[in-house]
Amino acid sequence: MNRLLTGLENLVLCALLLVMVALAVWQIVARNLFGGGFLWADEFLKLLLLWLGLAGAVVASGEGKHIKIDVLSRFLPERFAAPAELVTALFTAAVCALCAWHAGRFVLMERESESILLGNPPAWIFEAAIPLAFGLIAWRYLVVAARRLRGLFAKAPPCS
Repeated sequence: MNRLLTGLENLVLCALLLVMVALAVWQIVARNLFGGGFLWADEFLKLLLLWLGLAGAVVASGEGKHIKIDVLSRFLPERFAAPAELVTALFTAAVCALCAWHAGRFVLMERESESILLGNPPAWIFEAAIPLAFGLIAWRYLVVAARRLRGLFAKAPPCS
């Protein structure tokens, strides 16, 4: 299941990047040769950049390659490394869940206000990627925290 999800994520990343590059190149060619391109393309490219960044963050969090500030682990003794990673994963999950919650509220407000993008479609449809991505990242870090917690209990000495 994990390999399938990873393959799907990579496919989405590649598709977004391919569409983005192709559309940007078309816009350049169309402007230089025909005096203009698609009216909606610049706005759509901005949305694709947002989606690409969010999808990249989800993939990076799944591979453990997300940006992290690793100051404490350099100074902590080895025995505190795993508990520190647990706390960090829980904190990251909480922050991402909070971001997902507020992004979801934003999307609902956009839906109620009937904002539009690209000429006619509702904006909230395009913006729904924001709470989805933060929710997925929060879930990933909860899974990391559960693994760290299980590892801590596996290493704990037996009680007598």
